[in-house]
Amino acid sequence: MLIDTRRTRMLLERGQSSRLTGARAAHLASAAGTLWITIDNDPRDIVLEAGEGFDVTGDAPLLICALGGPAVLDLGPAIPVPSAVAAVAEAH
Repeated sequence: MLIDTRRTRMLLERGQSSRLTGARAAHLASAAGTLWITIDNDPRDIVLEAGEGFDVTGDAPLLICALGGPAVLDLGPAIPVPSAVAAVAEAH
């Protein structure tokens, strides 16, 4: 699937899946329902409940599935985390 936008929302019905490639630096979030994310050649299984998110840091393709019912996936740019140096500078 080619998604060429900064942000998108995708409805996945129970058991439906979507394969994402080139998702490095993307933020995946469940806006509703439960999502199961598996990453090629990665032993982790990531499960997101509504309101939870995950930042993609690698280049491996992802498989995202709706568990237990329909789910809504929000896909956008990764949320930047301020560095410790910037946080210290702002405190002074």
